[in-house]
Amino acid sequence: MYKTGVFVGKFLPPHRGHLSQIINSATQCETLYVIVSDNKNMTAKLCEEAGLPLMDANLRVKWLSQELQGFEHINIVYLNESDIPEYPYGWGYWAGYIKDAVDKKIDVFFSGDSEYERGYKFYFPDADFKLFDYKRERYPISATIIRKNPFKYWDYILGSARPFFAKRFLITGTESCGKTTTAKYLAKIFYTSWSEEVGRYYAAKFLGGNEAIYSEQDFGRIAYLQYETDMDALQRANKIVFYDTDAVVTQYYAELYLGKKVDMVESFIDPSRYDMVMMFAPTVPWVNDGMRFNGEQARREELNQKLLKMYEDYGFKNIRVFYGNYHERLENCIILANELLKGKVYD
Repeated sequence: MYKTGVFVGKFLPPHRGHLSQIINSATQCETLYVIVSDNKNMTAKLCEEAGLPLMDANLRVKWLSQELQGFEHINIVYLNESDIPEYPYGWGYWAGYIKDAVDKKIDVFFSGDSEYERGYKFYFPDADFKLFDYKRERYPISATIIRKNPFKYWDYILGSARPFFAKRFLITGTESCGKTTTAKYLAKIFYTSWSEEVGRYYAAKFLGGNEAIYSEQDFGRIAYLQYETDMDALQRANKIVFYDTDAVVTQYYAELYLGKKVDMVESFIDPSRYDMVMMFAPTVPWVNDGMRFNGEQARREELNQKLLKMYEDYGFKNIRVFYGNYHERLENCIILANELLKGKVYD
């Protein structure tokens, strides 16, 4: 068994082929260093070309750290190669960075690509070079292929990285517009996760059912709990996740109950968090479930316009307002969700 081994990659994104190679390497040495090698300009270019948000080095280190947690002999190390010539011209500088990053005698380099063998043997003559599945027979995939179509190759993306690619579909509106039921329906249809509206049950759970005693701290807590609920749903998403509400709705209710906005809620409002916002207008029957108090139609329409203006004022661009019945709303959401997954819906 080798004492110290090194496996290097860009991991843009990390996939099952990477993980298989890392685990195979880890069985052959006492300590394995997994190097996340990053040229910031190149990373930005590759992500932009694929129409993806930036997968910066911190994200990729986090994804690998999550996947390899508990394997104490595997160390994840970030290597910034942004200030040296791009491969294959910066080999000498890059080899020096590797030696600094590992700071131990390297006994073996593991790789899935034979083109690096000559460079490794020249700059690390005392280290072995071990090639693993270079024909990609076990996992016929590459990060380049995944970037071109993440949803087609979804099963190859590591679970820790999938939330980065998942589409986030927000369903919003004032009370009794069918948001919760529609979100549940959609989650079932798309075999994915959804997040429920925390504020709907907050008063019963934390205020003894007394909505007259809401405070600024309560609305700040609702916004925080909603964010955590949404993040949990995103972690479990299968390509797309459906959100039943967001912090704009929390701020809307804060204004209704307290007559003012709450600063703590503001920090959770982020238009960039959602790929699609479907706002349901109050054109379905109002249902009195004991927690609603604005059933008069003129008032419903007034509040709908207030909420819509709030989204516009906060800078939300990707809003679709729908006025149909329950069936039409569901069908419209299905169409938009499918288009979103195909990349056909834009801001």
